[in-house]
Amino acid sequence: VYVKNTGTAPMTLSMSCSGWSPAGAENYITVTWDRQGAQVNAGGVVSAVLTLLVSSSVSGITDFSFNIVIEGSG
Repeated sequence: VYVKNTGTAPMTLSMSCSGWSPAGAENYITVTWDRQGAQVNAGGVVSAVLTLLVSSSVSGITDFSFNIVIEGSG
């Protein structure tokens, strides 16, 4: 994915996940990215790689969904 800072000041990136379905899926599924805490200058664009990891101990989950929230602060 690409993240663009359309503001007028530098921002620091963070990512979180919410709205897991089914409940408990977040115990077996992890999402990470390579831009946590990265700074993006005003008008700048950065590429980011998101990685989805599923535990080998997962059981009973065949379909899942969740929201990925990427925020910039600063």
